[in-house]
Amino acid sequence: MDLYSLGILDTLRAYREGRATVQDYVTSCSERIAALEPRIQAWEWFDPSRAMAEAEERAGGILADLPLYGIPVGVKDIINTRGIPTRMGTRIFANHVPTASAWVVRRLEALGGLVMGKTVTTEFAYRAPGKTRNPWNGNYTPGGSSSGSAAAVAAGFVPAAIGTQTLGSVIRPAAFCGVVGYKPTHGAISRTGIHPFAPTLDTVGVFARSVADAAWFGACLMGEDSRDEATTVRSAPRMLHVPLEPIAAPPRIAVVKTPKWPLATEAQRTHFVEDVIKLQAAGAKVREVNLPRAFDDAWENVLTIMAREAVKSFAAIESRHRIRLSPHLIAILDRGHRITPEQYGKARAKRDEYRRWLDGLFDGYEAIATIPATGEAPEGLANTGDATFASLWTQAGLPAVTIPSGRGPRGLPLGFQVVGRYREDGHALRVAAWCEATLGFNPGLAGG
Repeated sequence: MDLYSLGILDTLRAYREGRATVQDYVTSCSERIAALEPRIQAWEWFDPSRAMAEAEERAGGILADLPLYGIPVGVKDIINTRGIPTRMGTRIFANHVPTASAWVVRRLEALGGLVMGKTVTTEFAYRAPGKTRNPWNGNYTPGGSSSGSAAAVAAGFVPAAIGTQTLGSVIRPAAFCGVVGYKPTHGAISRTGIHPFAPTLDTVGVFARSVADAAWFGACLMGEDSRDEATTVRSAPRMLHVPLEPIAAPPRIAVVKTPKWPLATEAQRTHFVEDVIKLQAAGAKVREVNLPRAFDDAWENVLTIMAREAVKSFAAIESRHRIRLSPHLIAILDRGHRITPEQYGKARAKRDEYRRWLDGLFDGYEAIATIPATGEAPEGLANTGDATFASLWTQAGLPAVTIPSGRGPRGLPLGFQVVGRYREDGHALRVAAWCEATLGFNPGLAGG
């Protein structure tokens, strides 16, 4: 087996058993990148000599006991990384090289992981696409805004990558690229050192090729940070224990299609129904649940919150560089300028209502099952797809996991999304792992 095809836990096992060294693994990943990167273009910055130097630094010694020992990771290019360009998908930061790394990068490195390179993001993690292509078919988008992170994991460049999500920027590209995407509870992973967009929505997430790997990686990156109050608000997060233990019995699942269901393709809708039938046949207690009418404006509500918060996040950049921003970003900022403090306050109050109703739903169900995207990745690179089927759960701050579940009529991946109760990430991941095993779909690696 080619080493690059191993996931996080299998790689750690190979190291422990002496079947591979960090240098062997990084070399295998680097060769894979050399072969496929010209076509996929997942990297904003990658230097194979630096990657090997990092691997040699971690070889052997006390570091071997660390939970991310020798694991190369792709880091989304809105996340500051010391000594490496962090361009944020814009020419405005073309020459920006941070002198300090983001909290999450320091955490990664402290636990033995290494930064393989910086993955392509859309402009400031919003809608203007980057150069990355879908690794299954370069004529289609990989999704966004964590485009390069999803593509890099799908293609076997790295076993894991870090992304961010404000609406659907982890879940959607993961679904389009056929990998596992895990967006934790809001505030589970620090955003210090990451360019903000909408702080009450922005969430750090991860990509991997199995739920077990995503859980392991996510757990490693979690922790309190005094500079990011979202990591310390409300009750302390319930510990995410890894490796994941299997759930004791088939889960109770609420199937939620949302009022946006007609936006999904017929192939996605049919595939989802078939997946639910498979879960039910395996013993899951499944019931379709309709959201109350109060949710009808939830998708406009989250845009109100996002737009208003973006105005503050981009105040300095807009004042100096507005002419260099994309029409997409200018439009959301202009919308934010028109939102009054009263409108913003009402939108946040509505969000609290959504959270309370959803929390009550979890009194009767262990997880929500829904779709992660409208269907297969859209053709072309002009847009990165629709975040509709992820943004509601982001707005509520809930943990969400998407798993590859099949292929659509064009041969591109389709996904299945599991949403959990606030701060109960562990159980959401265990349900997702059960669904992953029950559905039994493994897309393999993209790119041949």
